[in-house]
Amino acid sequence: MSGPVLEVSDLVVEFSGRRVVDGVSFRVAAGECVAIVGESGSGKSVTARSIVGLAGDGARVSAAELTVAGQPVLSLTGRRLRRLRGGTVGLIAQDALVSLDPLRPIGREIGDTLALHTGLDAAARRARTIELLERVGLPDAELRSRQRPGELSGGQRQRALIASGIAGAPQLLVADEPTTALDQPVQAGVLRLLGQLRDEGTALLLISHDLSVVRGIADRVLVMTDGAVVEEGTPAEVFEQPKHEYTRKLVDAVPAGRPRGTRLSPASLPRSAPPPSVADPTAGDPTAGVERRSSRGMAADKAIRPTFGEVLLEASGMRRTFYVGGREIVAADDVSFSLRAGRTLGLVGESGSGKSTTARLLLGLERPDAGEVTLLGEPWSPLPEARRRPRRPFVGAVFQDALSSFDPRWTVGAILADAVTRGRSTRPGPVRAEVTALLDTVGLDHALAARRPLHLSGGQRQRVSIARALAADPRVLILDEPVSALDVSVQAQVLDLLDELQRDRDLAYLLITHDLGVALHMSDDIAVLREGRVVELGPATTASVTSQPSASRPGCR
Repeated sequence: MSGPVLEVSDLVVEFSGRRVVDGVSFRVAAGECVAIVGESGSGKSVTARSIVGLAGDGARVSAAELTVAGQPVLSLTGRRLRRLRGGTVGLIAQDALVSLDPLRPIGREIGDTLALHTGLDAAARRARTIELLERVGLPDAELRSRQRPGELSGGQRQRALIASGIAGAPQLLVADEPTTALDQPVQAGVLRLLGQLRDEGTALLLISHDLSVVRGIADRVLVMTDGAVVEEGTPAEVFEQPKHEYTRKLVDAVPAGRPRGTRLSPASLPRSAPPPSVADPTAGDPTAGVERRSSRGMAADKAIRPTFGEVLLEASGMRRTFYVGGREIVAADDVSFSLRAGRTLGLVGESGSGKSTTARLLLGLERPDAGEVTLLGEPWSPLPEARRRPRRPFVGAVFQDALSSFDPRWTVGAILADAVTRGRSTRPGPVRAEVTALLDTVGLDHALAARRPLHLSGGQRQRVSIARALAADPRVLILDEPVSALDVSVQAQVLDLLDELQRDRDLAYLLITHDLGVALHMSDDIAVLREGRVVELGPATTASVTSQPSASRPGCR
């Protein structure tokens, strides 16, 4: 076709009279990649979703022009709009677990897209599904096609979602954070794939907070904040010679090459009140005091004032196997390491290497087939949950997929209040104060307490997850991709916050991440995991991280 595949002119999106996209204009030609970057809540994802009529419930969308392949999107309804989605336009959403049907195997998900937008018969659709899964770098594609999203790792789910997005051979591919959950080697493979699609003539609109991803693939970059484009140019112009102050802030916040302990953000996140653990221990909880300390026992007394470098949690010879398609998959194989007060152990490895399984074993959410975990010098796993429960507040967790870890029916305030009170009835006033303090700690507006998780951006949800983890005053935090959903400036603030909290409280961190820049910046030591085994463990140096293997065995989660 002649002319741009996507034409956007003066796009305005409003929710309840509030403009979240304000006069955005751009175009994407066939064989061109245009990237939109900006902080969480800047309007970039709403802009992308407006292109396929998915701006959201209650959205009021207007534009001087909004056309895809010559079709006026705002005038399309019903069948014509559904034909546009998946056929003319492919969408790779940010949250794979929410976007994929949890009850259907991923092969069925991709096959349904092929059935709607191609003339392939059933046998050809099955063959094409396997081909697509292999093309996006999902190992053992035949087996994976029969699995449901919950049986896959975060990175594996994301690759399945990408396969579904490109199944209909769309003229325009809208990729909203397509590499967020992926480790470096797989991320590189996905970017090569997107580059190939662009070179084959697909128009690509990329939404990303990862400036290195944008730099490597984009032809043009738009920088958004507060719903408006504030800077536009080539990657070299925008990132090497930024003109707008906001763009300079984004570039300065990248952690790669910044030594451990150095600040990434110019100022701390707002903290208008001390964290709950610093406040009066009886505030908001009439059962606190003697009763609470008595239920915690001697181990709790030891945990109140850990000595820097003291071993707080130790794993010895952990092993965990799963059975997938009749095969035994070893997800953790003789895993041993310790987490020390005031120090961070970075855990890196490809998607499927066993990182998340290791985290679940440490949290007591999975029972090891062999080996053990001790907490504060006492047995922790594989103890029965009833014996772990009194000490569970000492181990907090921030999961990779924040949305799936919340009750979607609860508001943010209810989620944090439940964490503060641990489900016990108490007076509402002090609890509200502690909830407000937690929101301040992670830099969230107090008004967000009234919202439900689904109505938050990805970055906001992740910060709520961090606030919930802090509510019980833990001694150990398991951080499973804690900043993977955050834009670089908020990522910098959150990493600085985690660093400050660790120094203030001598917290022990296990940091699971696919971002090697984050791993090097935050970690004192790094463990490299491959096929469920720790293949290297030592000080956080460039040599340690770059030894991360480039191939992993399918099946480990």
